[in-house]
Amino acid sequence: MNFMEDPKVRMIKEHIDGLIRRLERWVTDQKRFVNELERFGEYISTNEDRLSLLYSAQAMLMYIERTLKDFETWLNNPVITSIMPIELLKELEERLRKIVIDFVKLDIDHTSKYTELLKKISSEPRVPEILKLYFEQKVAHMAREAGSERREMPRFL
Repeated sequence: MNFMEDPKVRMIKEHIDGLIRRLERWVTDQKRFVNELERFGEYISTNEDRLSLLYSAQAMLMYIERTLKDFETWLNNPVITSIMPIELLKELEERLRKIVIDFVKLDIDHTSKYTELLKKISSEPRVPEILKLYFEQKVAHMAREAGSERREMPRFL
Protein backbone atom coordinates (compact mmCIF):
# COMPACT_ATOMS: atom_id res chain seq x y z
CA MET A 1 0.00 0.00 0.00
CA ASN A 2 1.34 3.40 -1.02
CA PHE A 3 1.60 5.72 2.01
CA MET A 4 -0.62 8.30 0.22
CA GLU A 5 -3.30 5.64 -0.12
CA ASP A 6 -3.49 5.36 3.67
CA PRO A 7 -6.50 7.51 4.68
CA LYS A 8 -4.84 8.58 7.95
CA VAL A 9 -1.70 9.76 6.17
CA ARG A 10 -3.75 11.57 3.54
CA MET A 11 -5.81 13.26 6.28
CA ILE A 12 -2.64 14.36 8.11
CA LYS A 13 -1.08 15.68 4.89
CA GLU A 14 -4.26 17.65 4.10
CA HIS A 15 -4.18 19.08 7.61
CA ILE A 16 -0.53 20.08 7.17
CA ASP A 17 -1.30 21.69 3.79
CA GLY A 18 -4.13 23.69 5.37
CA LEU A 19 -1.88 24.71 8.25
CA ILE A 20 0.79 25.84 5.78
CA ARG A 21 -1.74 28.06 4.00
CA ARG A 22 -2.94 29.59 7.29
CA LEU A 23 0.60 30.18 8.51
CA GLU A 24 1.65 31.79 5.23
CA ARG A 25 -1.36 34.14 5.49
CA TRP A 26 -0.43 34.83 9.13
CA VAL A 27 3.16 35.73 8.18
CA THR A 28 1.96 37.95 5.32
CA ASP A 29 -0.52 39.72 7.63
CA GLN A 30 2.14 40.17 10.33
CA LYS A 31 4.61 41.63 7.80
CA ARG A 32 1.92 44.06 6.65
CA PHE A 33 1.25 44.96 10.28
CA VAL A 34 4.97 45.60 10.92
CA ASN A 35 5.05 47.90 7.87
CA GLU A 36 2.02 49.79 9.21
CA LEU A 37 3.67 50.15 12.63
CA GLU A 38 6.88 51.41 11.03
CA ARG A 39 4.94 53.98 8.99
CA PHE A 40 3.02 55.00 12.09
CA GLY A 41 6.34 55.31 13.95
CA GLU A 42 7.51 57.85 11.38
CA TYR A 43 4.33 59.86 11.95
CA ILE A 44 4.25 59.65 15.74
CA SER A 45 7.97 60.48 16.10
CA THR A 46 7.21 63.98 14.77
CA ASN A 47 4.13 64.39 16.95
CA GLU A 48 4.42 66.51 20.09
CA ASP A 49 0.87 65.79 21.26
CA ARG A 50 1.02 64.12 24.69
CA LEU A 51 -2.35 62.37 24.31
CA SER A 52 -1.40 60.86 20.93
CA LEU A 53 1.92 59.65 22.35
CA LEU A 54 0.17 58.16 25.37
CA TYR A 55 -2.45 56.40 23.22
CA SER A 56 0.27 55.13 20.93
CA ALA A 57 2.27 53.71 23.86
CA GLN A 58 -0.88 52.02 25.16
CA ALA A 59 -1.59 50.60 21.72
CA MET A 60 1.96 49.23 21.51
CA LEU A 61 1.43 47.42 24.82
CA MET A 62 -1.87 46.05 23.51
CA TYR A 63 -0.10 44.74 20.39
CA ILE A 64 2.57 43.14 22.56
CA GLU A 65 -0.12 41.53 24.72
CA ARG A 66 -2.01 40.23 21.69
CA THR A 67 1.14 38.78 20.16
CA LEU A 68 2.11 37.20 23.49
CA LYS A 69 -1.27 35.50 23.77
CA ASP A 70 -1.02 34.20 20.21
CA PHE A 71 2.53 32.99 20.81
CA GLU A 72 1.51 31.29 24.04
CA THR A 73 -1.36 29.51 22.28
CA TRP A 74 1.08 28.43 19.56
CA LEU A 75 3.56 27.00 22.06
CA ASN A 76 0.82 25.29 24.07
CA ASN A 77 -0.37 23.37 21.03
CA PRO A 78 1.13 19.85 21.17
CA VAL A 79 0.43 19.30 17.46
CA ILE A 80 2.74 22.26 16.76
CA THR A 81 5.43 21.67 19.37
CA SER A 82 5.68 17.89 19.10
CA ILE A 83 7.47 18.13 15.76
CA MET A 84 9.40 21.36 16.44
CA PRO A 85 13.14 20.64 16.28
CA ILE A 86 15.28 21.47 19.31
CA GLU A 87 17.31 23.98 17.25
CA LEU A 88 14.18 25.98 16.50
CA LEU A 89 13.19 25.92 20.18
CA LYS A 90 16.69 27.00 21.25
CA GLU A 91 16.64 29.91 18.83
CA LEU A 92 13.17 30.92 20.00
CA GLU A 93 14.10 30.76 23.68
CA GLU A 94 17.29 32.80 23.14
CA ARG A 95 15.52 35.50 21.14
CA LEU A 96 12.62 35.70 23.58
CA ARG A 97 15.05 35.99 26.50
CA LYS A 98 16.79 38.92 24.75
CA ILE A 99 13.42 40.58 24.13
CA VAL A 100 12.40 40.11 27.77
CA ILE A 101 15.70 41.55 29.00
CA ASP A 102 15.31 44.58 26.71
CA PHE A 103 11.68 44.99 27.78
CA VAL A 104 12.54 44.81 31.50
CA LYS A 105 15.40 47.28 30.92
CA LEU A 106 12.89 49.61 29.23
CA ASP A 107 10.63 49.29 32.29
CA ILE A 108 13.55 50.00 34.64
CA ASP A 109 14.68 52.99 32.58
CA HIS A 110 11.20 54.49 32.24
CA THR A 111 10.35 53.94 35.93
CA SER A 112 13.69 55.44 37.02
CA LYS A 113 13.16 58.54 34.89
CA TYR A 114 9.63 58.93 36.23
CA THR A 115 10.93 58.55 39.79
CA GLU A 116 13.40 61.37 39.11
CA LEU A 117 10.51 63.51 37.81
CA LEU A 118 8.56 62.85 41.02
CA LYS A 119 11.60 63.77 43.13
CA LYS A 120 11.86 67.06 41.24
CA ILE A 121 8.14 67.78 41.72
CA SER A 122 8.42 66.89 45.40
CA SER A 123 11.30 69.33 45.92
CA GLU A 124 9.46 72.26 44.31
CA PRO A 125 7.00 74.48 46.20
CA ARG A 126 4.23 74.08 43.60
CA VAL A 127 2.59 70.90 42.31
CA PRO A 128 1.04 70.32 38.86
CA GLU A 129 -2.57 71.46 38.57
CA ILE A 130 -3.70 68.05 37.31
CA LEU A 131 -2.53 66.48 40.59
CA LYS A 132 -4.47 69.08 42.56
CA LEU A 133 -7.62 68.14 40.60
CA TYR A 134 -6.95 64.44 41.19
CA PHE A 135 -6.69 64.83 44.96
CA GLU A 136 -9.65 67.21 45.14
CA GLN A 137 -11.75 64.55 43.42
CA LYS A 138 -10.40 61.83 45.68
CA VAL A 139 -11.19 63.81 48.84
CA ALA A 140 -14.68 64.61 47.54
CA HIS A 141 -15.26 60.93 46.79
CA MET A 142 -14.11 59.92 50.27
CA ALA A 143 -16.43 62.53 51.82
CA ARG A 144 -19.41 61.25 49.79
CA GLU A 145 -18.56 57.71 50.79
CA ALA A 146 -18.33 58.67 54.47
CA GLY A 147 -21.75 60.30 54.16
CA SER A 148 -23.04 56.92 52.90
CA GLU A 149 -23.59 58.35 49.46
CA ARG A 150 -21.78 55.39 47.86
CA ARG A 151 -21.06 55.93 44.22
CA GLU A 152 -18.79 54.24 41.79
CA MET A 153 -15.34 55.82 42.02
CA PRO A 154 -14.06 57.10 38.68
CA ARG A 155 -11.56 54.67 37.22
CA PHE A 156 -8.72 57.19 37.11
CA LEU A 157 -8.86 57.83 40.85
